[in-house]
Amino acid sequence: MKIAIMGYGTIGSGVKEVLDMNRAQIEKKGGENIEIKYILARKEHI
Repeated sequence: MKIAIMGYGTIGSGVKEVLDMNRAQIEKKGGENIEIKYILARKEHI
C-alpha cells in the first residue's frame, strides 16, 4: 500500500513515527506492505 502524508508538522511527523514503529503489525493485519511514497510539506518544515 502506497501512502502520502499531507503535512509534516506535529501530526504528520507523529503519523510517520507511529507507522515506522508499528510497521510490522500494521502490515501483518492489513496483508500488504506499507510504503510512504510522499511526504508533502511546506519548504520551511523540511
